Amino acid sequence: MASTAISVWIVRSPHPGQSAAYRATAGSRRRATGAGHGRLDKITVRDIRSWLNQLATVCQCCAQRKDAQRPEGRRRCCAIGRCCHEVLSPRSRKDARDTLRAALACAIEDETITRNPVTVIRLPAPRKSKRRYWSVDDARRFLESTRQASEALYAAFVLILVLGLRRGEVLGLTWELINLETGELYVGEQVQRVGHRLVRRQVKTESSEAPLPPPDLCVAALKLRRQQQHTDRARAGNAWRDTDLVFTTRYGTPIEPRNFNRSFDRCIVAAQVPKITVHGTRKTCGSLLAALEVHPRVATQILRHSKIAVTMEIYTEVPSAATRDALRKLGQWLGSGS
Repeated sequence: MASTAISVWIVRSPHPGQSAAYRATAGSRRRATGAGHGRLDKITVRDIRSWLNQLATVCQCCAQRKDAQRPEGRRRCCAIGRCCHEVLSPRSRKDARDTLRAALACAIEDETITRNPVTVIRLPAPRKSKRRYWSVDDARRFLESTRQASEALYAAFVLILVLGLRRGEVLGLTWELINLETGELYVGEQVQRVGHRLVRRQVKTESSEAPLPPPDLCVAALKLRRQQQHTDRARAGNAWRDTDLVFTTRYGTPIEPRNFNRSFDRCIVAAQVPKITVHGTRKTCGSLLAALEVHPRVATQILRHSKIAVTMEIYTEVPSAATRDALRKLGQWLGSGS
């Protein structure tokens, strides 16, 4: 029996009455047979298992001709006979299986098929990635270094460490949704790059719009940021663009997310702390809240997770006694607002 290659994709259906999810399923079958015609009810468990096994061995760069789409002078692997062996990770294979299962489930709802063969497919649970994150001392050294260097994004770094804000969320903060007097901060928008332009979008869930109580350190950092922005506005004059964003360029325009990453990496080098990603700071925030004995439900609200289990399993760890002592000292430092 020839091996089966199944690919889930959206295609235009010739029948207007078919739903988008069903079109995804029909497209999967047409891609699997390669003939343009196929019956959904003929997809077997064996076909799906064969497809998932292939995903673990087939180079996606070769299959999707990624390197061939680059200019000739920039081709470096599969297009010039040097296969990079870019196979899918176990987590990506699981995502592919889940996508096909969801598409076939919609086909069942449309009464196109009567059974979903993907439901019996079991895959090993992907290993949790060991992301690097900072200790409390690392976070403290980083913030002290950026404050002493008068870093323009110092307040942004405080917010991603203490409140666990994501990069897009901190870049999308507006002064309208921040009340420094009552100590309330709302995350309403996020800044993202889509194609060749920056866009401002609403946060993805309603829970993300819940008010956050910023500690004294956050309030002090935001007041400092407001003074910096007043200075930038005076210098820019007529070139200033009023976007109401908290973190802007010197002309008031949104900050490019990649430039935010570059500033973060530069400050890491200056502070001489381990290199981590911006998203890795959320791990530091979650562990900090847990070790400071913040109630898990409060930590879930601050980190804006939909389920408390996500907070407990991904962003918190049981700290040692020495770590707890260090976190208590950090809690005193944060409370002082110094």
